[in-house]
Amino acid sequence: MVRILAVGWLAFLVILSASKSLGYGHWAWGSIERFLGGNLQMHFVMAFILSVLAHLASSGFWQRGWLLLLLVIGCALDESLQAMLPLRNFNPLDFLVSCAGLLLAALPFVVARWRMVKSC
Repeated sequence: MVRILAVGWLAFLVILSASKSLGYGHWAWGSIERFLGGNLQMHFVMAFILSVLAHLASSGFWQRGWLLLLLVIGCALDESLQAMLPLRNFNPLDFLVSCAGLLLAALPFVVARWRMVKSC
């Protein structure tokens, strides 16, 4: 069930980003942005939720840091593509805030994994 939620959340984020890039759905992403308190808060919350769901849904191999790396690369690609799209603009602060959300959400999983490895 958690994997379905994680994949669903990822699909939601991709669709939300694509609709913003294409100039559609302002009512949706604009409302979410206003509800969360602004653009930076939206980036943090969306990345945080994605990281939590992805870590809950992943196996031990991915929780060795590979999942976090994959998520950071995905955010970097999304932000980099925005520099090339006419309706979007690249903002390094968006990327940094997204990374902060990803890292903060991953921290308990990394610590728990480290404790398991250390105790063995």
